[in-house]
Amino acid sequence: MYEALPKNERTFTINKVGADTGHKYEGTFTVRCILDMGGKHAEELEKTRLMADYANPSNGLWGIATTLSKLRGRIVDSPDWWKQSDGGTNILDEDVILFMYDECKRLEKEWRDDLDKKVEAVKEKTEKTEEPKEG
Repeated sequence: MYEALPKNERTFTINKVGADTGHKYEGTFTVRCILDMGGKHAEELEKTRLMADYANPSNGLWGIATTLSKLRGRIVDSPDWWKQSDGGTNILDEDVILFMYDECKRLEKEWRDDLDKKVEAVKEKTEKTEEPKEG
């Protein structure tokens, strides 16, 4: 059923020096471009957990919870420094986390663009093979 979809796992590489600490972050990440319903559910549960169930979280708390839950839900494989970071919690350099978040969003958009191209190709093929209707 889903075999015609674009490959859902993609990679990005980071080679960045953290703005706050000067620490160098290097490595390749494999991420899921989109999540199935179970993955979305887990991501939302993680975001709720990170917001400590506050009814009216500040913009900062909401942003941190959203960013970390998205990374935790999408990263499939990563360098050791990420695996040892408690899902990003122990990283001091916010710019590194935001870079990773942006890369996940970029790969999601790339996946959706690839899907649009596949759908358009199927439409064109279908239109070419349909016989004209006599009226």
